[in-house]
Amino acid sequence: MLQATGCSAGDSVFLNTMDADFPGAGHVDERMALDNFLAGVQRKAFQVAYGALWDRETALDVVQESMLRFVEYYRDKPQSAWPALFRSVLNSRVNDQRRKRLLASTGRRLMSLTGLRLFDAGDDEQQREAELPASSHAAGTGSPERVAVAGQLKQVIEQAVGTLPERQRQVFLLREQLGLSIQETAETLGVSANSIKQHHFRALRALRGQLAEVWEHEQA
Repeated sequence: MLQATGCSAGDSVFLNTMDADFPGAGHVDERMALDNFLAGVQRKAFQVAYGALWDRETALDVVQESMLRFVEYYRDKPQSAWPALFRSVLNSRVNDQRRKRLLASTGRRLMSLTGLRLFDAGDDEQQREAELPASSHAAGTGSPERVAVAGQLKQVIEQAVGTLPERQRQVFLLREQLGLSIQETAETLGVSANSIKQHHFRALRALRGQLAEVWEHEQA
């Protein structure tokens, strides 16, 4: 069973290829190779999806769907082709989510322009509109003031990262969150190492500009 871990301990996706009934699935060694491959790409896949969509639950869904689709359609392809094929599947699922968001956003704008309202909106939708994102609670026995400050800093940083262009955000998360090398990040995103360097530099420069007070606090 695979567990795809995101930015927090609660973000996980499970996929058990041993239980999946896919055509041609039968050889234990092949299944083990597939499990090992997916275990190696799952965290990077989450950061790519999260960097593009900036929503944990949606990113987790995209990773799970990508893994399922990859196993279903490409498990019998040569293992050397798996990284490029999985990247293609992941990008396709991310683009699907972008299209869904665009359609939903367009619908809301049209309804706003025509003066219409969604009177039949369900309780879940109304609840989502009313709720604010819950902040994570710091572990340990620190003082309430310290926990509050840490939570505020985390929220400010997360908001700043959210303002970055998509590619810069993906590179930043892969490099800083997962600690991938430039080459590993380039292979994950399917771009050149020079492109990774540029996006990483621009992301750091933009964040330093937005978070000057945070950087000064860290330096103190």
